[in-house]
Amino acid sequence: MILVHQRYVAKPALGERVLETRIEASRRLVQLGVPAGQIWVPVTGERGIEPADAADVVWECTYANLSERERIRALQENDPAFSAIRTRQGGQLTRWTREHYRLVDWR
Repeated sequence: MILVHQRYVAKPALGERVLETRIEASRRLVQLGVPAGQIWVPVTGERGIEPADAADVVWECTYANLSERERIRALQENDPAFSAIRTRQGGQLTRWTREHYRLVDWR
């Protein structure tokens, strides 16, 4: 199993817009018939202590294997609507990272 983990750090005052755009991207993934992933935001308040460099939005999704991930990535990259969303998202960010992890079967 492959986990894709993306971290979005918004430009000042654009945190909500980054979240809205990520939701739009996930909705487009649903329209394409592929996994939409999960969207996470930091916990704030009395018990939610976050580091100063915390991402404003985290998106993650799992895939059966790397070839499935690459098939879906190619589908996204060739979709004009998804590409437009991605371009708009890029203008909202100061930093973006994507990490791929494989599941360790330790049992």
